[in-house]
Amino acid sequence: MSPRTRTRVLPTPRRSRAAAAATALVVAAAGLGLWWTLGRDDPDRDCAGLRTDGRIRTVLDGVWRSDLPCRELAEGLRGATTGDRPGVHTLAQAHAMRTVVLVLADRPDHRIHPEVRGPLAEALADYAADTHAVLTGVDDVYAAHDGPSADAWQDAKGVHFAVQKEQLVGAVRGLAEDAPGYAALRAADLRQGAAGLAAVAPGQEQNAIVDPLVRAAAPAGAFDGIADDVLRSRGEGARRSWQGEVLTRLRAAGGGSAPSFAADPAGNLVATWLAPLAPADPGGTDGYPRLHDQAAALLAQWADAAHAGLAPEALRILQDRARTTTDREQREARTTLAG
Repeated sequence: MSPRTRTRVLPTPRRSRAAAAATALVVAAAGLGLWWTLGRDDPDRDCAGLRTDGRIRTVLDGVWRSDLPCRELAEGLRGATTGDRPGVHTLAQAHAMRTVVLVLADRPDHRIHPEVRGPLAEALADYAADTHAVLTGVDDVYAAHDGPSADAWQDAKGVHFAVQKEQLVGAVRGLAEDAPGYAALRAADLRQGAAGLAAVAPGQEQNAIVDPLVRAAAPAGAFDGIADDVLRSRGEGARRSWQGEVLTRLRAAGGGSAPSFAADPAGNLVATWLAPLAPADPGGTDGYPRLHDQAAALLAQWADAAHAGLAPEALRILQDRARTTTDREQREARTTLAG
């Protein structure tokens, strides 16, 4: 019996075109998937976005080059914005810091390269007196210098810069993606709030305490709102890890044993308040929830350490004012970042 004859079916032109179209679709889909994976989430894109910004190129001046690595970019920006003495800046440095904040505020989705976040958070923390004033939202001098045509300025107290509060919140949000950066900025702001309360002389009327209290409470609320946005899309494990790292860094910023109130009033308030933080239990009473009562707790510590003589009812009213302010600013920061 002869072998069965196999008949070869030749593809028709119509079948060939369909097969080619299907192949092209698969290749296109694969390419799109590769772009989505490697292009959309390419971390160097966030670095390149800063490196190619004309404003950043101007800040870096002679240090800039088209292939500048992310770490060198970050260190170059830190060098351009800070000096050898903490908290002391030239007009050129403050102008550069203002420019950097505005660039960060413009970043899509607050994306900043991981190697850039730390150095810039440390640099911005060196301007805590300025950022604290901006976040209070009640300083007329800073409000007069936060417009698009404004610039850094110098007065009897030193050199300063200002931006609009929404812009600063957006810039800090990008840097706060890493817990150490958030902790550095929050600790620097905490010192400013504590110093304001510590400067109030004992025996003052209740109204004299309201202004420094609000100036301590408003930025604390903004930092709460920024943290809410950072944690919004993280799973439980990632949330606890970020919170625990923040608590660890904040407690370390307290410097261990508190100095006496007489020797260093602000340092005493900061160290005493930070000491009970429990990084190992971020969800506990002395864990992350403790941060939400920052200003009210600082007020109670100041009243006790300064022997302010506040009646219990007066202290309660003032603490309620602090909590109301913090809650309002927390909501406002969340709304700013959601938009």
